[in-house]
Amino acid sequence: MDTLIIEYRTEGRERGYGFTSPIRAYDEETLKRIWRSAMPRGNGWADYVGARSLKCFPLDERRYALSEVTVTDQQDESGRRGIRRAEVRVMVAEACAAYLRHRLLEYPADIAREIDRLPTVGQWGTIVSRMMPLLGKKQRQLVLTRAYGHDRWQIMEGVIVKLALALQVGIRRQQGLVPFTTLVLDAREEMRLIGMPEARVTSLSLDDTLFI
Repeated sequence: MDTLIIEYRTEGRERGYGFTSPIRAYDEETLKRIWRSAMPRGNGWADYVGARSLKCFPLDERRYALSEVTVTDQQDESGRRGIRRAEVRVMVAEACAAYLRHRLLEYPADIAREIDRLPTVGQWGTIVSRMMPLLGKKQRQLVLTRAYGHDRWQIMEGVIVKLALALQVGIRRQQGLVPFTTLVLDAREEMRLIGMPEARVTSLSLDDTLFI
């Protein structure tokens, strides 16, 4: 199916966020689920212009949406910055996992070396021990954090993608992919596995946070 685009419109009758690509290939329920979940949560995106967030979430028993969100330099009518744009692909779980495995091969060499060495052995043990019980608790999450750097956040993205694939094979092979978001500013109502800048971690997410 075609890529779905969600972006901010500053002209015309329907200003604000909306689908700007054809939607006829998707049923209403699918569009509703994509609309609710495609964008990472949080406020204050003006401080992250140029950032990218990758978000993977289930649509039904077989299909997943993979949303790649960019924080643009666009401004709304009042001059507010931090406007985001999402490109969403809908795939079955197997195709989504294959796409993510290929994506891991495309990082620059220096970033790939950092991704290869993370998580550490000790961190792997912590992650597995935390994720196993989380699978039965809808509201719990594992929050990975580090100091934010625009170019270096690719390391966090790669580590989360690697973890999602590893956890799929290890403990969720029969249940699809582990939902994740690689950059959020607020953990509430987000995916099970998320990346959050250290400066944005609050007491609400502190108990489930692992610094990498």
